[in-house]
Amino acid sequence: MLESIRALLNTWRIPNETREPIDFFESEEDIHQFMIEQWNEKLPFASVKEVKNFRDTIREAVEQQKPLQPLFEKYPLQVMIDDESNGITYQAIGEENLYTFILRIIISAITNKQWGRLKACPDCKWVFYDQSRNSSKRWCGMYAEGEGGRACGTIAKVKRHRAKKKASSSYIK
Repeated sequence: MLESIRALLNTWRIPNETREPIDFFESEEDIHQFMIEQWNEKLPFASVKEVKNFRDTIREAVEQQKPLQPLFEKYPLQVMIDDESNGITYQAIGEENLYTFILRIIISAITNKQWGRLKACPDCKWVFYDQSRNSSKRWCGMYAEGEGGRACGTIAKVKRHRAKKKASSSYIK
């Protein structure tokens, strides 16, 4: 389910071709289509603007390790104990909506210690799941895999290497 959060966050991105940000949530229909593709259901939401703000707050939390507390305060969940499995579940207080649905997925990821593995590339801002053993991946990729792929890690390392080489060079213009 965390994959659907990654997909949500990547509805805003910076394509390699233009390097100009684009947002795939321009209308209610875009959001409904996304919900059908990810969860096979339509959930209520207030407005396109609120969904974008919600997504951007989560994106900020991933990019800058900011707390999600403001979202949990605005869209509260109720903690429930499942007597059959002795597990904890979370339910929306009031009607389930897109915001509470997504927050339940995030809480599950936090509980399962997966949330910290969701990261944003510092260059292209693509959100990815860090599958490295020690959770140390920084860039979306080291190699440009497929059409539209970008080797942000390699590009950053080459830039750093050239800057170091230039700084240590005794070359005089």
